Amino acid sequence: MNNNFQGFSVLELIIVTVIIGILAALGLANFAGPKEQALEREAQANLKLISSAEKIYRMELGGYINCTNIGTINSNLRLMIPTNGANWLYEVTGATNNVFSAVAQRTNGPHAGTMFCINETLENATNVSCTW
Repeated sequence: MNNNFQGFSVLELIIVTVIIGILAALGLANFAGPKEQALEREAQANLKLISSAEKIYRMELGGYINCTNIGTINSNLRLMIPTNGANWLYEVTGATNNVFSAVAQRTNGPHAGTMFCINETLENATNVSCTW
């Protein structure tokens, strides 16, 4: 029986594994930026949705409403913003007949604590988005 089989040495396998690991780490780092941008756009879109729902609520019932968490926002404003595994906490504060402020705060990830808000007044019908 002739054994002419030549395989890879352990050193060659380790080197290839390390190179693949480095390339994978670089590839994953490139996907982190777009993911964060998508999460920020999610919050901005939800704030615009909340703002529109508050305007409809005011037209129907005569004033804006305070909502302290996503459950009350969904039930009072008839929205369906996801609550399972949410990346953002939403709150509507300072609601009166003429003004309200909606805030989204990031709960997890590398940018935890990031906030977006929309301030809405009847005198100034334009949305003012602010970040801290």
